[in-house]
Amino acid sequence: MGGEVNSAALLEFQGHINRFQRLCLSLLGRLAGSERDRLLKQAEISAPGDSAERREEMEVAMQQVCANIMEYCQALLLQSSAQAQFSICLFSPSGSEPAGRDGARTDLSSTVPSMAYSRVPSLGLVLYLLKNSAADFFRFHQSHRQSLGKLQSLDQLPPEELKELCQGLVSGPGGVEKISSVQRSLLAKRRLVQLINNRAKLLALCSYVIETCLFVLWRHLEYYLLHCIPTDPKDSLLPGSTLYRSRLADDSFSGLQASGGRGLSLSRVSQQDLDLLKSDMAAGFGEALQRKLLEVEGSYSQVRSRYTFIQALVRRIRGLLRQPKS
Repeated sequence: MGGEVNSAALLEFQGHINRFQRLCLSLLGRLAGSERDRLLKQAEISAPGDSAERREEMEVAMQQVCANIMEYCQALLLQSSAQAQFSICLFSPSGSEPAGRDGARTDLSSTVPSMAYSRVPSLGLVLYLLKNSAADFFRFHQSHRQSLGKLQSLDQLPPEELKELCQGLVSGPGGVEKISSVQRSLLAKRRLVQLINNRAKLLALCSYVIETCLFVLWRHLEYYLLHCIPTDPKDSLLPGSTLYRSRLADDSFSGLQASGGRGLSLSRVSQQDLDLLKSDMAAGFGEALQRKLLEVEGSYSQVRSRYTFIQALVRRIRGLLRQPKS
């Protein structure tokens, strides 16, 4: 009797873990795409006077959530097994984004739709997040350098630029126009320091998201392309039509598991699925993206102890995608 109670409690607990994992991955899909832009715009509308600061806070918060989820995914992969062939799989073997409700294929460069909780996202989402994080990194890096330059030459900034920096820090009628030039310079300095600290946080988060995305991609691709044994084409995990092949059926997966099992219904992966995964990932993970990732490491990560980590993962993924067909 006691064993049955413990078994039932364990199953219930495992169910809660599975649901939490699905919610995390669903949230990742939302914050990697259109939901992020919508939330940032909503923050600007709700607080027009503090729109710049509110947007910066929201950007940091959303990047932190993405970093936390990807760190969790990495931890699950490492905990499940030290070797890819025995590791769980958190993302389905598709290098393209899930299609929209109208059935049209959504390209990697377009908006990622919100995912139903019952669906497992594809590796295409991780690739999409990787690309976005790399682009965001250089945007934040440029802004960070500009703010540092302005801070170093604060006395030489034109009055209009000082006024612009002070906007949002001064309230009341007249605002910036009524304060002295000394106060204006102090407020501008305060704002620049705020911007520099904010961008430093975002650079660290983007760099970490890039590292974890690369690790998750590598572990999944190593399993799918080297260790996964495909089944008959009729049992394909993904629909055969090119137009619909990136759509994931609600009941295609048995749910994620923190331990034991593969995590997905991988018995339904066909050779066609694996070939499409390889071609999609090879197209998405091209030389331009690889160069950009190495530039991220060269301009930022070399000051940290994990220097060459990105380079090593890029090299491993590139090697997997260049493997000849067996």
